[in-house]
Amino acid sequence: MAKRVEKFPQVVYRKHTQTLSPHPSPWVRKPGRHLPEFAFFVILSFVAMAVDVQYGFGWLNGLAGKLAAPVVYSVDRILFPLARSVAFVRETWDAKKENAALREELDRARRDLHYYESEFHKNLRYRELLNLKAEVAPEAVAAQVLRYQDSAAQRAIVLRAGEAEGLEVGQPVLGESGQLLGRISRIDRRFSTVVLLTDPSCRAGVAVESTQAQGILYNRNGQLFVSVDRAEEVREGDRLVTSHLSDLFPEGLLVGRIVGPAGDKETDPLVAAHLGLMKSYRVEPVFPNEKWGSAREVLCLPAYRSRPVAPDKGS
Repeated sequence: MAKRVEKFPQVVYRKHTQTLSPHPSPWVRKPGRHLPEFAFFVILSFVAMAVDVQYGFGWLNGLAGKLAAPVVYSVDRILFPLARSVAFVRETWDAKKENAALREELDRARRDLHYYESEFHKNLRYRELLNLKAEVAPEAVAAQVLRYQDSAAQRAIVLRAGEAEGLEVGQPVLGESGQLLGRISRIDRRFSTVVLLTDPSCRAGVAVESTQAQGILYNRNGQLFVSVDRAEEVREGDRLVTSHLSDLFPEGLLVGRIVGPAGDKETDPLVAAHLGLMKSYRVEPVFPNEKWGSAREVLCLPAYRSRPVAPDKGS
């Protein structure tokens, strides 16, 4: 039988370093040597406690304050201007931002004020048009003015209304205070063109309201005139209205007022003024014609159709 051999792992023991110093402290080796220092600190502690109980250490604070005062003063002299500068820069920056915000708020308030003023005047104009509509023709249509065309060849306004709103060619157009401006001459689905009384091609039959004297309205360079029979009595300030003989406008629409006789170069070349049969007068519209371009809304009356002549029963 073979001999059993057991092999165990080899254990290596290492020597660890000592955690404690082999040399003790002098206080441990010779305690009596440092006893005087220990006693001195103990006595000093009792003395400090006695002074604190009896007098306190306020004097020590005062002494420290006196010693630190020059240092604090010097630091304050250096830091105070710097702190003021920093505060000034911060306040300036804050004020700049606040001014920008206030400026923006002011601009917004101005825009709102302009909008409300515009709406206020717009409401006033619409109210006048509504009152005029109720007085003249309930079926009249109010329309917004898009642009004003003023040239030697044509004077007209373009309206934001057309066939879709029920307008048609031939409708008289009134402005503020019932002033006759002209008539619709061209129209499409959404827009229409109004030829004004100041257009070179526009002529209309009119009458002096007080005497019913008949005349012909014409214009020269945008200024309105009327030619009336010389035998008729015409006074300055007389109202001029459309005549019942007119084929373009219904009777009684306000045109303007007589302001005086016309000059020699302002007579109508198409009438017999040179023969002495007619006399011309200057006409001032109730709504000044130089402001017709600033009109914003107008009133379109129903289309006027002249009354047909009744047939002769004997024929």
